[in-house]
Amino acid sequence: MLIEDGKVVGYTDLSQATIGLQLGGQKFAEVIAFETKRELEQFKRGEFSFTAQASAVALKSGSAATAKYEWGVAVFVEPLAGLMAEAAIGGQSFTFEPK
Repeated sequence: MLIEDGKVVGYTDLSQATIGLQLGGQKFAEVIAFETKRELEQFKRGEFSFTAQASAVALKSGSAATAKYEWGVAVFVEPLAGLMAEAAIGGQSFTFEPK
């Protein structure tokens, strides 16, 4: 879901593709923080994707204070289940459906 100014304004779907050596499977939660309104509006218009260069921070207490924005976004990932070992490159793309 997409939350703006503390309110749910729509829903999102994530697609991910990678190429390379992978072993295992993993379920995770991902939180994306947008640095400015410009990046948020690009996301809503469907003009937003991550390339292999995007980096993520493991979600833990205090991680937001040390987040580093790259290309106007900060990404936090919380592993929920599973184990994954990989040497791969790929990307993520998103769709947005207004509420």
